[in-house]
Amino acid sequence: MPDKILTLENGIRAQLLDDCIDRNEIPNAENADIWIINNEKAWEVRKFLISVIRHPDPKVFLKPVFLQKDLKKIYKEFKNYNLKHLCDGYIQDLNIQNKIPYIRFILNFIAKLDASLHQGDLLKKTLLYYHSRNKDIDFYESANSLNGYSYPRIEAYYDGTTDAYINGRALLHDAYKDDLLHRKYVDTSHICKKCHSGFLNYREECPKCKEHNLQVRVLIHHFRCAHVATEQSFQQGDRLICPKCSMELRNLGVDYDKPGKVFYCLNEKCKNEFQKPLIGVHCINCKTEQAPAELHLEKIYNYELTQKAINEILN
Repeated sequence: MPDKILTLENGIRAQLLDDCIDRNEIPNAENADIWIINNEKAWEVRKFLISVIRHPDPKVFLKPVFLQKDLKKIYKEFKNYNLKHLCDGYIQDLNIQNKIPYIRFILNFIAKLDASLHQGDLLKKTLLYYHSRNKDIDFYESANSLNGYSYPRIEAYYDGTTDAYINGRALLHDAYKDDLLHRKYVDTSHICKKCHSGFLNYREECPKCKEHNLQVRVLIHHFRCAHVATEQSFQQGDRLICPKCSMELRNLGVDYDKPGKVFYCLNEKCKNEFQKPLIGVHCINCKTEQAPAELHLEKIYNYELTQKAINEILN
C-alpha cells in the first residue's frame, strides 16, 4: 500500500513516508513534490536517507525530505546517526508555510536538470545538492566520525568510517584544488598516524620502561636544613617530620614549601623515579602507540561553492 499523499500550502504535494522506509524502498519521485518521514525507527530512517543520497536520479537525491518534529525526541537518542544533516530538517504538524520559497527553488532547480547522472559522479551530485539548498558544506562534530569531525551528507556516499573519512576528505580537497570550492579554516585536529582516528588517549609514561602505571609524589623542601624529598618520606602519622634534622614541619610557606612533584613507576621491574615523564598516545581505534610528534595534523575547513562551480552546474 503506497504511503499517503497530501496537498499542502500553495498546492505542494507531500508524501508521508512510513511503510516504504521499513522496506528501504524509494517511492516514485513523480508522485509528490516533497517527502515527509513519518517513521520512528531511526536506523531504518538512516538507511532510507542514505539510499536517497546515493541514488543517481536528481529527482531523488535532490528531493526535499523532511522529518516530523514530533519524532525529534526519539531521533535524539540516536544523535550519531546525523539524521537532520542527511535531509532538509524538521517540520511541525505538516506546516511548510515558512519553507515554501525554499521548496519552490529546489523544485524549479530540479526541473531544469538532466534526468540522471553517472553513479560515480559524486562531486557533481555534491555541488548540485549544496547549490540547490544555497548552503555551504559545513562540518559537524560527531562521535560516529573517524576523527570526530564529520561532513555527514558527503560521508554517506561511502560504507565504513575509514572509507567515509578518506574518500570524503579527498573529494573536498580535489574540488578545492580545482577551484570548485573555497574553504575557510575552523579547527585543527591531531589524528592517529596509522588509521586517522581522532579518538586518542594521552598518558604519562616512564622514560625508562615506557609503562604508564605511575604514581605522583609531591616534593617537600624544608627551609631550615634545605632537605628536599617526597612528602611520603616526611610523613609520620599525622605529622610531617624532617628525615634529615628530625624537626617537625608545621606551617606551609613558613617551615616548608612544595616546589614540585616526582613520578614513581609502579612497574615492579623498574621502580624508576623521575620528574619529567614522557607523553605517549594510544589510539582507541587501532591500538597503535605513538608519540605526540608522530600524530598527523589535520586542518578542518568549511567549504562554499565558487562561481566556477556554479557556472558548471548551471551550464
